[in-house]
Amino acid sequence: MNEEKQKLSMEFIESIMDENYPLVWVDYRESFDENRDLLQECLKKQSCEELWSKVEDWYNDAEEQVTQEIIKGLKSHCINFHDFDEDEVEAFFEEHDDEIRDEIRERDDSTPVNDLIKNTKDIPVRVEMLSNYDCINTCWLESQGGFRCRESYFGDMIDTLDLNPAKVKKIFVEKGYTVYGRFPNIKSRDGKEQVSYEDFCQEMENSCCGANLLTYIGIVNLKDLYDAAFKVREVTIPKGNTCGLFSTMYGGGSLIDMELKQDVRIRLDKARKDGYGFRPHLDNECSKYDCSIKHVYEVRDVFFGKHISIVPTN
Repeated sequence: MNEEKQKLSMEFIESIMDENYPLVWVDYRESFDENRDLLQECLKKQSCEELWSKVEDWYNDAEEQVTQEIIKGLKSHCINFHDFDEDEVEAFFEEHDDEIRDEIRERDDSTPVNDLIKNTKDIPVRVEMLSNYDCINTCWLESQGGFRCRESYFGDMIDTLDLNPAKVKKIFVEKGYTVYGRFPNIKSRDGKEQVSYEDFCQEMENSCCGANLLTYIGIVNLKDLYDAAFKVREVTIPKGNTCGLFSTMYGGGSLIDMELKQDVRIRLDKARKDGYGFRPHLDNECSKYDCSIKHVYEVRDVFFGKHISIVPTN
């Protein structure tokens, strides 16, 4: 008795497919190292969407080529091993093209985004203090009218760094600078300062550029950002890293050499009504939009210190 011939169907096609198909292959030299602007946009929008879209664009042609090879192999299997008529096979695959492609994609076990992230170097990062008082200028310009503790970016820096205003006044007066207004003696800050008073004064004295922001620096791992979906609620800058004055607008600043005496936790998701808050920014030496510390100071990544830790937004 002749065995009944098998029917060509989607169920049959699925039965001869491999369990998994790697549709995309990422070379070890491929990464996001040259795409800091893309990563910054993801951080700004707190979303992975643009990163996914870009990777899809990059590997779309390669995925299509592999998919076509898989389909070609399935057709050959039907004809050579199951004695289906070639015209019948071609007609079936044409009619069910979308379904077959969808099934192949369902079996795709390639991970191009994760592979690219794994190949990407750790990224220097800046965390900039924003204020309703805009910024701070050169030491010379700021000192012309006298340094003020209240209603000024200078005062916001003192508060952020947990410095005792009275001690700031003392060291600046000893250096021959004029101070203006009240510098209260906040004793509760004594011993809790993020940086030394000497480093703070030296950072100001060496400020030779306008539109500076207080800037913390560190290194971030891209996987940490991606795992957080680029939604970062809080960062911790480790003890031993530095902060200082830098202007992305003019490409200058100061020494960026105030060493942190303790770990510093910074909330990124709580801006006050007066504009005070913090902004994370990847330091991109190839950026078309602003100046970077790496480009201006011609430093290596080691300058940025140790890795910062990230707390995602829930």
